Amino acid sequence: MYNDISFITLFKSVEYVKKYLYERYKEAGFSSPKELAFQNSYSFVYYIELGQSYFEQGKKAPLSIKPVLFFYGLSHWLKGALLTIDPNYPATTQVLAHGVSTRKRKKQGYRFLTDEIKIQKEGFYPYVSKSLFNIKELTGEKYKMRHLIMSIPELAFLIEKFEGESILIQVNKVQNKVYAPLSLLKKMKITPRRFELMIKEKTNTIVQCIEKEENLIISYSGNNDKNNFPLYYNLNDKKYYLPSVPHLYLKIPEILSHFLLLYNLSMICRYETEWWGELLYSFSSNDRPYIQSFLDCTERKTPYLMESLFKAK
Repeated sequence: MYNDISFITLFKSVEYVKKYLYERYKEAGFSSPKELAFQNSYSFVYYIELGQSYFEQGKKAPLSIKPVLFFYGLSHWLKGALLTIDPNYPATTQVLAHGVSTRKRKKQGYRFLTDEIKIQKEGFYPYVSKSLFNIKELTGEKYKMRHLIMSIPELAFLIEKFEGESILIQVNKVQNKVYAPLSLLKKMKITPRRFELMIKEKTNTIVQCIEKEENLIISYSGNNDKNNFPLYYNLNDKKYYLPSVPHLYLKIPEILSHFLLLYNLSMICRYETEWWGELLYSFSSNDRPYIQSFLDCTERKTPYLMESLFKAK
């Protein structure tokens, strides 16, 4: 189980943060990086500190309000990450709005897993996607909660238990190469060349695939924490996985799946009181175990993903 949040320990020191930001700004080619680092060091520390406060309270809070606390905790950490690449953040009020939307009123018979979230043209989420992960042209795209849940490897067991579907295949990662069994292609009924094209089309990541004996060797460039190659790391078993179904090759990295799920859940528990109460206390559907398992997972996984993101910079 991952409990280490060493990036928070380091970022409690303003002196360390000044050096950290200076290196980031200097590497990015900003003029006067030393002055910018001095100017932003306290804001950065406060973003990280507030994020930790929200998360620590979220761990202690009842399930009914956990989503709100975790959502604001992750939002503050992402704001800190933005400050490492944009010394003027927030430059306009446009980047402060959420940048995503859900159905305002839930219909009768509403199920969380079938709900969708829509990406707007401007706001915090599209700005994070573009600035931190170089993901563009997301306006109008929709993500189903089911697909976001399925993109978190620690939750794959729920899909297998409730729906009888195996959605991930274990792979081995050695530097920038992934060794996957050929059964991955057989299950998706595609060729290595079609797999390459699918990855490029769905995630904007260029990979090269070679069949060798019983393995598919997938090579990609860059740091996996900074690109969108959907290589999922499971904190529970310390192993890597690739999706065995095409619709899980999302454009977005896992940390943004956590953000979107937390956003929707935080809106539901604040504004859909009747449905949220029924979910918590009636135990009438599979929605509750999915949601509770996700919140248990994000409590541990979000700090890990954020630390990986800060280290990748």
